[in-house]
Parts: sequence; structure tokens; C-alpha cells
Amino acid sequence: MNQFYVFILRNDVWIYIVSALGLFWYANEFIQAQRQLRVAFFNLERETNTQRRNTALLVILILSGIIGGVYYVNEQVAPTLPPTLLRPATPTPDIFRTPLASPTPLLTRQPTPTPPLVPTITLASNPGEPAANPLETAAPEAEATAVGTPTPPPTPSVGCNIQLNITEPRNGAVVAGTIMFNGTADFENFGYYTLEANGPQTGGQWASLLGRNIDQPVEDGFLGSVNLSQWESGPYLIRLSAADQAQNTIAQCVIQVTLQQ
Repeated sequence: MNQFYVFILRNDVWIYIVSALGLFWYANEFIQAQRQLRVAFFNLERETNTQRRNTALLVILILSGIIGGVYYVNEQVAPTLPPTLLRPATPTPDIFRTPLASPTPLLTRQPTPTPPLVPTITLASNPGEPAANPLETAAPEAEATAVGTPTPPPTPSVGCNIQLNITEPRNGAVVAGTIMFNGTADFENFGYYTLEANGPQTGGQWASLLGRNIDQPVEDGFLGSVNLSQWESGPYLIRLSAADQAQNTIAQCVIQVTLQQ
């Protein structure tokens, strides 16, 4: 039954359009049949127009019921459906039309670090005096600096657990465009959850991604989606916050992703 509701929700616009066109057509048929009945003199003509009028009236009632049913599904049934059912289906890639990506090399050569700088040894001006210890005379700035140091790993996720977590995108992932968040926000005395971001685009402040609080618990499913194609590239912290029915924040899960345009 849920699949039937999903079909209606995904095609409601076309159902409205077809039903409206049908109503217009059969309303015109009904009016014409009524007019013919008023001027008809023969019984056969009356029977034909009566049947024509009744058929048009029946179709008008059916189409009106369809429009009312679609409206009811949108207003009353859709909010009760699991969010995972409303996620758009993943299109099957066409291998004949999708351009092939360049193969990823198995091994990536790391840049060779520059050998450490050796401090200059200064000889004593007096042959009888020992030479100065290079470890004592070398300035701190003369210490070796490795070139090509690898980028540190992403910040470990904070506060995530079985009842509150983000499984997609994963911590440290590189994302772009429209991002779909999956995970879990389901616990006792559940009130609502929110999704926020903090990074270059937000100026160091936490900004809401969904624009509202979600009062439906989610268990290993769809949390929400947001289009970040206009945001500035860089590392962002993503925070999933959970509150109880008294609107008190009781837990938070924070991961880090890199937005790349």
C-alpha cells in the first residue's frame, strides 16, 4: 500500500493535469447533452442525450474523486510515511553513455623530504680553545623542516553512538553539490533533531542545513538533503543534534567533511 502512495506522490502533478482536462471535457459534454434534451422531440433523441448526460456526470464524479484522493494523500498520508520511501530512486548508469573516468593509480609517490639542515660549525679563534658545540650554538630556526608532510587525518567524530550518528557521508569524506545525509536519530523520549554546518561559508558559526527541526525519529535511514553547490569550498563540521520532548538538547554527533566545488 505504501508503494501505491509513493506512486501517487511522485506523479500527483500529472494526475491533477489529466483529471482537470477530463473534467473540462466531460463538463462540456454534460452541458451540451442538457441543451439537446431541452429541444429534443423524439424519444430516441431523448434517450441518446440522456445516456450521454449520465455518462458525462459519472465521469465527472470519478475524476473529482481522484483529485480529492490525491489531495488527501498529499495532506494526510504523506507526513506519516517513512522518509526512506520518499527518497528518489538511484538511476541505473548507462555504460554506453556515461563517460569512463580515468583509472586511479594504485600507488601514489610521496614527495621526497628535503634532508635536514646541518648547522655550521664555527672554529675557535684561539687554537687552544675547543670548538663550540654545534647543538648549543644552533638557533631553533635552523632545525630541519620536512617538506611534503602529509595532511593530517580528519577530526575524529565526536559524540556519535548507536542512537545518534551520521553514516552518510562518512567522516572525512569529500562531497560536492547536493548532499544526502543518512544515519540514525532515535532514542527514548525523542523530541526532534537538527542538522547544522560550520565552515568557511558560515564564518565560524553554526548554520542550519534543513531550516527546521525534524520531529520524526529515523533509524538507519534518510535524515535530509541540502544543495551546497553555491557554498565556498573547504572543510566543514557537520553536527547532528538531538533534543527530548521538553526541547532540551541531550546529545550531539559531529563529523568533518570537505566540500569541493
